[in-house]
Amino acid sequence: MFLKGDKVKFLDDVGGGVVTRVERNVIYVRNNDGFEIPVQASQLLKTEERAASHPFVAATESVPDETPVSVGYVDLSGDGENHNASVNILLAWTADRRKTEDTAYHVHLINDCSYHVMYVATMLKEGVFHGIQAGMLESDSLIHLADIRETELKNIHSLQLHILFFKQGVFLPQEPLSYSLDIDGLFLSDITRYQSNGYLDEKALLYNVTEKFLMAEIEKAAQKAPKEAQRKLQADAPRRPQHKEPESVEEEVDLHIEQLTDYPERLSAGEMLDIQTARFHVVLEGALRGNRKRIVFIHGVGNGRLRLEIRRIIDKQYPQLRYQDASFKEYGYGATLVFCK
Repeated sequence: MFLKGDKVKFLDDVGGGVVTRVERNVIYVRNNDGFEIPVQASQLLKTEERAASHPFVAATESVPDETPVSVGYVDLSGDGENHNASVNILLAWTADRRKTEDTAYHVHLINDCSYHVMYVATMLKEGVFHGIQAGMLESDSLIHLADIRETELKNIHSLQLHILFFKQGVFLPQEPLSYSLDIDGLFLSDITRYQSNGYLDEKALLYNVTEKFLMAEIEKAAQKAPKEAQRKLQADAPRRPQHKEPESVEEEVDLHIEQLTDYPERLSAGEMLDIQTARFHVVLEGALRGNRKRIVFIHGVGNGRLRLEIRRIIDKQYPQLRYQDASFKEYGYGATLVFCK
């Protein structure tokens, strides 16, 4: 927390200044040029407390004893507008190789969902936990967490994240999330693993923080299923329904990879997912142009990756559409029903 009179510096810019006032989660800093700048608390680092002798704090002004203000305060009142309950948090690593003898890695936290998050980032280094950063990250935004030199990697065991999800107004609560990323210097130094992405201008190595969390939720739901459903979940792939589809479903699309290519065994997991999501895009665009009402996409249970990916695509690229699990009686947990109108 910050108080009036504290000396601070900017994390994402050069220079710093003195805190002149605190309003909820916004800190006002008077820089060395005399300008007052509003800054999020997560973008500041305190260098000295209560700098009353700073030239921009009047000599006759005493800094009162103040009750510490929680700069992370967020007003959650209001109705809210987005009730989307999907979560998608990622860690992105970029590599600055301008100094070949000591590459610098930049770590970013990405919030690619409609929830705001409170986060705490720590590093396990030489058997001791070191605090990196804590704060709030708004929905559909990213923040720079840390810079790590290549020579430091051998001393770092893991990067830890603890995350809380929230929204304004009405929303579906999510369980707090804890995530640990083991640091592998050889893996990070492999330039072929860095790919172009929709979050950063440069190639990055992306880790999905919420993927295991969502897989656990799917497994938890599966454990509550009746015995008949359990037998369906244990099958390698759900069987295609043999009876006539209800009239309300205008189309049924099987996204199992063996339905889309003659040689699935020659493909990597990533190539399979690309083919399946491409098919999903083509069918969904055709449905929208043809004014169809409903489509069932059969993705199976498996490890849940395809299910999560098509729902992420809808959330990101087709926010006007609704979706839900298709009939459990007909498909188990292996299909998603999309409402196109």
